[in-house]
Amino acid sequence: EWADSGSTFTCVKGVEYIDCLGGYGIYNVGHRHPKVVKAVRDQLERQALHSQELLDPLRGYLAKILAELAPGNLKYAFFTNSGTESVEGALKMAMLATGRRTIIAAVGGFHGKSLGSLSATSKAVFRKPFLPSLHNMRHIPFNDLHALEQTLSCLQFTGDDAAAVLLEPILGEGGIIVPSDDYFPGVRRLCDKYGALLIADEVQTGMGRTGKMFCLEHWNVEPDILCLGKAFGGGIMPAGAFIGTEKLWTPIFSNPFLHTTTFGGNPLACAAAIATINVILEERLCERARTVGDIF
Repeated sequence: EWADSGSTFTCVKGVEYIDCLGGYGIYNVGHRHPKVVKAVRDQLERQALHSQELLDPLRGYLAKILAELAPGNLKYAFFTNSGTESVEGALKMAMLATGRRTIIAAVGGFHGKSLGSLSATSKAVFRKPFLPSLHNMRHIPFNDLHALEQTLSCLQFTGDDAAAVLLEPILGEGGIIVPSDDYFPGVRRLCDKYGALLIADEVQTGMGRTGKMFCLEHWNVEPDILCLGKAFGGGIMPAGAFIGTEKLWTPIFSNPFLHTTTFGGNPLACAAAIATINVILEERLCERARTVGDIF
């Protein structure tokens, strides 16, 4: 690939292709959207990265925007460079908040390939070379509330209580599997019953892709942690985030250095993310996704 614009990219031989893959979900506003490009260029003229001596105001603006957009009581955000980093941070926060170590994920789920998120990713070809160093993880069938309750109950009985249930709202690499309408409300109920946190991996489904800003909004379900990546940077900058409730973040307030980042939430990435959210809302891309989705 050599150049891109809108819905196409051009290869080094000058052949133009309609992009039906979209970087596995990074181009929700298209290739090189002019508003996102301009926001990043304008920021580059002022400051590319920050010294970390002071707070970057764009990081504060973006966190406030996410708090207003995200469902329910999701309030505080930590910014990352990718979806797998967002999942890693979410797993750490869940363990810290609950004091538990076991995580439940879905067969067919994909959450990244760094060591913590790879633990939740289910495909053997990715996992086997790194066993048994992966975290304490239980994989269960997706869209099966009975299997989830049985697993939560067994873990409680053995004293290995689950810290969190980590799920994609729609399985991506697992085959674009859309759950039944009662599944996520049921997952939320079971998490509350057994004291586990619900982590929504919206790295692929978030940012308007499914007709809502966040996919779980289709079922009016509020997760405890919501993970973002891919399209969060508008197809211009690598960017991600995980957002949690105030209760979730309380354990880290006394020592914020338990989880830090050098490049996460840098000025260029925040400029791109703010512009991307603006484009999604201004151009009504959630509504457009519903219309185009129905056509397809």
